[in-house]
Amino acid sequence: MPRSPSLDGYRRSTETVSGELEVELPVREGALPDGLRGVLYRNGPGKMEVFGTKYDHPFDGDGMITRFAFGEDGLVRYKNRFVRTKEYVAEKRAKKMLFRSFGTNLPGGLLKNFLRLRFKNATNTSVVLHAGKLLALWEGGLPHWLDPDTLETRGRYDFDGKLRNRTSLLGRALAPDLPFSAHPKLDLDTRELVGFGTLLGPENQLVSYRIDEHGVMRAPTFTRLDRLSFVHDFVLTPRYAVYFLPAVSFRIAAMLLGFSTPAASLTDAGARSASILLVPRGGGPAISVPAPAGFLFHFANGFEDDAGRVVLDGMRMDSLAPASAIAELFEGRDIELPATHPTRFVVDPIARTCEQTRLSEHPADLPTVDPRVLGRPYRHFWAVSGDPKSKDPFFHRVLHFDHERAEVIRDFGADFPGEPLFVPSPDARGTEGDGWVLSLVYRAREHRSDLYVLRPDDLATVCRLELPHHVPPGFHGTWAPAG
Repeated sequence: MPRSPSLDGYRRSTETVSGELEVELPVREGALPDGLRGVLYRNGPGKMEVFGTKYDHPFDGDGMITRFAFGEDGLVRYKNRFVRTKEYVAEKRAKKMLFRSFGTNLPGGLLKNFLRLRFKNATNTSVVLHAGKLLALWEGGLPHWLDPDTLETRGRYDFDGKLRNRTSLLGRALAPDLPFSAHPKLDLDTRELVGFGTLLGPENQLVSYRIDEHGVMRAPTFTRLDRLSFVHDFVLTPRYAVYFLPAVSFRIAAMLLGFSTPAASLTDAGARSASILLVPRGGGPAISVPAPAGFLFHFANGFEDDAGRVVLDGMRMDSLAPASAIAELFEGRDIELPATHPTRFVVDPIARTCEQTRLSEHPADLPTVDPRVLGRPYRHFWAVSGDPKSKDPFFHRVLHFDHERAEVIRDFGADFPGEPLFVPSPDARGTEGDGWVLSLVYRAREHRSDLYVLRPDDLATVCRLELPHHVPPGFHGTWAPAG
């Protein structure tokens, strides 16, 4: 296989960020739109090694929050801060790796990893602002509470003890805290923040959370799972919380005994079908619907149609790439990864059937929608995308998918765009798609990142802001409008 021209750029993009800055960003192209006022927060791994010991998986790096404040004075003020988790602070003090991670065991083999049941909370996946609290998220453990202005870490946040694991003695031994979601969803009617986690214990369970508009969490509820599937995202509709349960699960014994990392313990049952789990929000038994085999990390959106069916749009792949392939990619070797395509699932909860249709031939992931249509019928989503004619495993494009018109592609050449987050215009009066798309782009030749503001329809540049350093490829962000 010929060497991918993107590998060198990707490896440089994952270099550790050396410092924390607070600066005004210059506009290098275009002009800031008048209505874009608020704060963009983004989360992602900023440190891919611990005092010379490198991580084996891109999901393991210590979380670093970036903050872009678009002010009334027409200036954009930028700052970045690492999340001061207990693990981050302890390793900085010890000057060595102290904890197992999702895809990295401690150096020293089985002797160093045997029965080490506490994994590093990397807090590197997403960030949400709800009821005035800014929370950095990682789905394997507690969120971390940050100051929304300074990004100072105030500590782990368990919602007044609601996230303490009280399921059983064995359950508490395995996980003293309940896992929180990396993808909570806002109910547009109640203003509740709804999330989930998957919990290992004597019984594998799905844990569901509801946090009211004042930030108060109700007691979590639990749904039994036949297996501990790898579930990262979900869809919230008026009647259901909906989960795609792939035939991908953890080899629990190998993971807990230290023979493998959680990532390496994942097994894909191949042709065995997946299932879609619909948990009624008003109570009652969960509904399990067989679905074609496959895997997905992210949904774009979902809603209920007039016939009572649940429509889900997700970024589906035929199978999950093995951890060994991800490690090879992380080391700079050429690999092929399963292609991820926008796919629609139409689920009938009465007949318990699922129909699956591919929406686009363009590989895509990290989708976002206009937040005003979350959980409702919608028209647009935006995602990072790849070339369908290339085997390059990296995404260098942004896709605008329109259910009513032809899709639009913006190609960034050798650069690496991040999640294209849609920001509504304050003057839109509820019109879907009126606003801007923000994407943090790694500039491969300059070894630096720029924040692009794009028009949502044709993805043309509205303006480009230059950062003084690079930001490694991250995952998810949120927008907090001014006022």
